[in-house]
Amino acid sequence: MKHFVTLFVLTLSAVIVNAADKPLELRGKIDSVTVYRGQALVARVIEVPAPGGLKEIVITDLPPRVVASSVFAESLDGAEVRSVLFRERAVDKDVREEARKLDDALRGVQDEIVANQRGLQTLAEQREYLNKLEGFVAPTAQLELTKGVLNAETIKTLTAFQFDQRALVAVNELKLKKEGRELTDKLQILQRQRAELTGGSNRSVREAVIFAQIPEAGGKMRLRYLVDSATWFPSYNLRAEHDAKQVRLEFNASIQQLSGEDWTDVQMTLSTATPSMVAMAPALDPLSVSLQAAVSGKPDASAAGYYELKSQLEETKKTLNYQRGTKGNSFNRDNAPMQQQAQQSMQPNGEQNQAAGDEVDGLDRAINGTARDLQVLEIMSKDVQKKSDSKRTGDETVSVTYQLANRTSLPSRQDMQLIQVASSQVKAEFFKLAAPVLTTYVYDQATLTNDGKMVLLAGPSASYLGGQFVGGGQIPTVAVGETFTVGFGIDSALRARREMRTKTETTQGGNKVLNFEYQLIVENFGSTPATVRLTDRLPTSKENEVTSQLIESSLELSKDPTYLKQDRKNNLLRWDLPVPAQAIGPQAATLDYKFQLQFDRQMSIVGMPTLRK
Repeated sequence: MKHFVTLFVLTLSAVIVNAADKPLELRGKIDSVTVYRGQALVARVIEVPAPGGLKEIVITDLPPRVVASSVFAESLDGAEVRSVLFRERAVDKDVREEARKLDDALRGVQDEIVANQRGLQTLAEQREYLNKLEGFVAPTAQLELTKGVLNAETIKTLTAFQFDQRALVAVNELKLKKEGRELTDKLQILQRQRAELTGGSNRSVREAVIFAQIPEAGGKMRLRYLVDSATWFPSYNLRAEHDAKQVRLEFNASIQQLSGEDWTDVQMTLSTATPSMVAMAPALDPLSVSLQAAVSGKPDASAAGYYELKSQLEETKKTLNYQRGTKGNSFNRDNAPMQQQAQQSMQPNGEQNQAAGDEVDGLDRAINGTARDLQVLEIMSKDVQKKSDSKRTGDETVSVTYQLANRTSLPSRQDMQLIQVASSQVKAEFFKLAAPVLTTYVYDQATLTNDGKMVLLAGPSASYLGGQFVGGGQIPTVAVGETFTVGFGIDSALRARREMRTKTETTQGGNKVLNFEYQLIVENFGSTPATVRLTDRLPTSKENEVTSQLIESSLELSKDPTYLKQDRKNNLLRWDLPVPAQAIGPQAATLDYKFQLQFDRQMSIVGMPTLRK
C-alpha cells in the first residue's frame, strides 16, 4: 500500500509538472482560406510534437485584422482540445519579420534625422562665432589704422578666412537641409508602409492559447478564425474567333486581402454566403392580431404605398438576419464542455458567449416583429396583386461557393489581385445587332449558354475577338442552363440609320389617329454579306390610353420564340435583314414599316423635349 501511495504521488507530481511547463509556442501553417464578401475564414493546421500529455500551446502571430470572437480550435489526429482563449498583449517590438525590418529602418532614419539636426545646429554655432570674430576684427583694424600700426597682411588673412568659412557654412547648410528634406520624406514613407502593414495597430501580438491533451507520439489541431479587410468580386474574359461557334469564357476573381498575413500555398474557396456560425434557425413566434372599431375616413393601406413599405420591411429583415449571423461568431459551442473544465481561464469568453447569446435572442425577436409587420401589411392592404419576382438583380438571390482547383498564394497587399477560377468553352450563337433609333453602329453580339456546372455571378467582362480587345461589358447572374447575351464590339463594316418618311393625322369618331411611315437603312462597306438583327419600337402607355399598331412591314417580323414571348409583348420590333456585300448608298438594304397611334382627341401626348441652351 505504501508503494502504491508513493507511486500515485509521483505520478500526480509528474502530471502537475507537465501541466505547469512553459507554454509551447507554435505558429502552424495556413492550410485553407474561404474568402467571403468582406471577411475570410482562415484555417491553420497545428502540429504538436511529442511527448504528449496536457499542454498549453500558444499559437502566435495571428494577423492584426483577426476577429477575436471567432477564434475556434478543433481536434485532429488524436489531439483533444480542452479550451481556447484569444489574447492580445503589448510588446516592445513587433514580432513579424516585415514589421521588424520596417522598425529597424524607421529607427535608422530617425537617428539620421537627429544627426542632421545636430549638424545644422553646429553650423549655426559656427556662423555665430564668425559673426563675433568679425565684430572683433573690424574695430581692432580701425584702431590700428588710427595709430599707424596696421598690419595689412594679417587683416587680409583674417578677411579671407572669414569669407572662406562663411562660404563653407552656406554650402554645408544647403547640403544638410536637402538631406533633412529627403530624410523626412523617407520617414513618412516608412511610417505609411508600417501603417498599411499593421492596419494602424499598436505594437502588440495576437495569440490563441489552447489547452489540450496531446498523444504521446504528438498530434494535430486545426485553428480557425475570421479576418476582416478581405473581399472578392467576379470578372470575366470572353474570347472568340471570327465565324466561331464557341466562346472561351474565363471566370476570374479579383481579390483584395489586407488581413496582415500572407496566405501561402493554401486551398482557397470563394463564397458569396455570409460567414455565419449560428447553427439554429430563428424560432417562429405565433402571429397575434386584434380588432378595433373602424374609423370613418381613415385611409386603408393602398397599393400605392404597399410595395414601398414592403420593400423597406424586407430590407430590414435581411439586415437583421445578416447581423444575427455575424453575432454567431462569438460562439464556440463545440468547445463549450471543455471550457467548463477550465472556468477560471475561460471566464471572459464565457461572459462573451452569454452576451452574444442574449444579443442573438434579441435579434430573433426583432426578426419576428418585422415579419409580423409584413404579414399584417399583406392582410390589411387592398387590391394588391402579386408582382413577378422572377427577375434577379445582381447576385442577391444567389449564394454560391467556388473552390479553386489548385493551391494558390495570396500575399497581404493594398491592391486587388486577379486569380482565375475556371475556364471553359461554351456554346455561342453569334449575330449582328442594329438599333438605329439609338445609334448608327452595328454590334457583334452572341447568345451564350451556361452549360457548365457553376453559377456565373454578375460582374464586369472584357471581350476579345480574333485576339484583339474590343471592349468591356457586364455579365448578369446566370444559373446553370440559362442563356445570356454578351457583346464583341462594333462591326466597322456596317452602319444603320432610321428615317421618317411620312406622318398624317386624322380623326376617327372620338379618337385622333396618327399614321407614321419609317425606313430603316443598313449599309455594308465590307466584302462579306451579313444578316443584321434590326430592332425598333412602338409607343406604349399605361392603362392603354394610347393604342399602337404595326400596320405594314416590307419584311416579316422575326419568328424567334424567345422574341415573341418576351419583347414583342412590349411593342419591341425585330427583323432579320439580309445585307449584301458592298451595299452602299442606293444599293443599301432597306426596310419600310408603318404604324398607327390612336388616343382620345381631347387629349394630347405629353413629354415634348425643350431646347437645351
